[in-house]
Amino acid sequence: MPMPAIASDRLVELHNDLTYYDTMIAKQMREYLRGNPVNRHKLAIDAELEEALRVFKPETPAEVECRRELLRYKRRVDDVVRELLRINDERVTAK
Repeated sequence: MPMPAIASDRLVELHNDLTYYDTMIAKQMREYLRGNPVNRHKLAIDAELEEALRVFKPETPAEVECRRELLRYKRRVDDVVRELLRINDERVTAK
């Protein structure tokens, strides 16, 4: 995901937090695809990250665009979380 050349430290932290969130969800998706159980404690929507992204005050047009992209990407990851939870619940119910 692109970062402005001169980004505030807080925006870089938010980017790193989103990267961590995405990585954790990807690991759970990998486990699901391998047929292993999903850890529901790790598979949750990160509302705190969403709020932090929304309240971040960008100072430049590049930061505005970057924040917008981070929020858009986070919402895509959230969609994956919701779908994986739904599928996992169906799998457990079917057993």
